[in-house]
Amino acid sequence: MTSPRAHAPALRDGRSLPPGDRAVPQLHDLLHRDAMASVLERSLRARSGLEHLEIRRVDYLPGSGARVTYMVRVGEASHIAVAAVGSVLRSESVRADTRRAIAGALGRSDSAITRPLTYDVGLGALVQWYPLDLALPVLARPLPELLRRVARAGIPVGAAAGPGRTLLYRPGQRAVLRARDVVLKAYAAEAAFRAGLAGFSIARLVDLGPGPQLHGALPDLRLTVQATIDGEPVPRARALEVAPVAGAMLRALHDTAIADLEPGSPRAILEDAARGAALAAAVVPDLAGRARNLLARLEEHAPEPAPLVTAHGDFNISQFLDLDGALAILDFDETCLAPAALDLASYTSNLVGGRDGDLARARAALDALVGGYGERPANLDWYLAARLMRRAPSPFRLHKKRWPQRVEGIVAAAEEVLGR
Repeated sequence: MTSPRAHAPALRDGRSLPPGDRAVPQLHDLLHRDAMASVLERSLRARSGLEHLEIRRVDYLPGSGARVTYMVRVGEASHIAVAAVGSVLRSESVRADTRRAIAGALGRSDSAITRPLTYDVGLGALVQWYPLDLALPVLARPLPELLRRVARAGIPVGAAAGPGRTLLYRPGQRAVLRARDVVLKAYAAEAAFRAGLAGFSIARLVDLGPGPQLHGALPDLRLTVQATIDGEPVPRARALEVAPVAGAMLRALHDTAIADLEPGSPRAILEDAARGAALAAAVVPDLAGRARNLLARLEEHAPEPAPLVTAHGDFNISQFLDLDGALAILDFDETCLAPAALDLASYTSNLVGGRDGDLARARAALDALVGGYGERPANLDWYLAARLMRRAPSPFRLHKKRWPQRVEGIVAAAEEVLGR
């Protein structure tokens, strides 16, 4: 494996910086913890100090914009802050009730965050503090008020059981909250909300044991309400262990005919791979030639149209819960019609993070997955290579240490799968 050089001075924590971007001149400051600590402290109440800052996610569009998510500690409490610049701001889907959300967030006197929404002139970035999100104004409503709104719609929420908690938050896109006996899922985009609703219907049609059950929805808030499932997330380290059962469950899904699903195709998978390759090449320019070559080979060897099955669309270990030894599959939002190989390739590629030995471990899990599935779908290596290229920028997005080397490691895995 080669060692791509850093293209800008490394940060104090040893992480490299991507090349500078004239269209996004703030990029390096957004990734500099000391610089961002000073920016974020300007949102805090007097005498409230920012004690720790960690970069959690980097959503970057080269030549266009960026959104960076931070986890910070103020006193004993942890908070999420998001800074956005460039086209990311213009693409926010601002809802009609945004002013109300801002007012509600500003009115929380018990918070150390006195300015949950600011435009930092020096940095040239919009800074928001969770739960305020201009694209998801429903999050800024106090949880008791939100639960009352749900109950008034005739949707059962259960008895009061302490404070809610955030299970997932993807700035500008969606959030998942657990409160009382329900899980609330909020969407920024109407299309995503409708896909989420459709996913519950699909889960109900497939006999896979315990799974997500819809209680109801509030379309004006783009909010779904589902029953809680008491289980533990399956850690990545168990991917090989659970693969045979996961494969059998996947076969049951693929064998279920469901009408009116959107069809996928090798062309759409190739477009996903191209976006991943473009970002990988932008942040690690040494990989640009290899990424172009891989894409050319994927396009040259793209499989012919094949029979389509009911595919999960985002099948990976993070979608599973362990319910006292039984497995439950979550999140059917991206279910579509696709070649059978797609889901198996998605499960496998998700296990490759650019570390030594990742591909060998992922292949072992794939063999176990195929064993549970019952057969090896056609063109599986092509789909796996394409999925790996889609995943290639993930070490940068997650701000991992040695991310340039890990991006290169995923590209090398794709090359090996496709055959050098």
